[in-house]
Amino acid sequence: MTSRRRSVLLLGGTLIAGLTARKQLHAQGATDTPRAPSSLERESPRPLPTETFTDKDGIEHTLADLRGRATIVHLWATWCGPCIKELPALAALTPSLQQVGIDVLPVAVDHRGAEVVLPYLEKLKLGTFVTYYDQRRAIPASLEQEALPLTLFLDRQGMLVCTHAGQILWNETGARDTLLRLIT
Repeated sequence: MTSRRRSVLLLGGTLIAGLTARKQLHAQGATDTPRAPSSLERESPRPLPTETFTDKDGIEHTLADLRGRATIVHLWATWCGPCIKELPALAALTPSLQQVGIDVLPVAVDHRGAEVVLPYLEKLKLGTFVTYYDQRRAIPASLEQEALPLTLFLDRQGMLVCTHAGQILWNETGARDTLLRLIT
């Protein structure tokens, strides 16, 4: 097979793969209004997705590992404007949430993982905000969610009790107590 023919076949295969229908994550619309924690409503508890995510060392974890602690799982990406806008406020609220027994688990869905996320967090002066990675974007796909930011609220039994796609006003007065009531 000639080099030219190989190139044409490779290009054709790439084009066909690119045209294949699949759901892509996208940032919440710039005109969408951020929601206050007080506007979130508890849903009927449902089981968690079983997909895995990794820490910065590449060690796999599952959402089931979080059983026993009320947890906020916040999916975000460096390319998502609304995510970046709200991330500092979530990071600032995290110590207060931890004091009342709520863990915060930020999960970046960037394809290149820590390689792009860690420098980006440093740029935002959030280098100590421990983040996990779902490079395959398996968690949002399992929930059939396409918008970011995506926040999952888990109760102590490890059940999903609220899901919100879009920005949250983490710095709302009384946010900690509102979130405590929502997920405990």
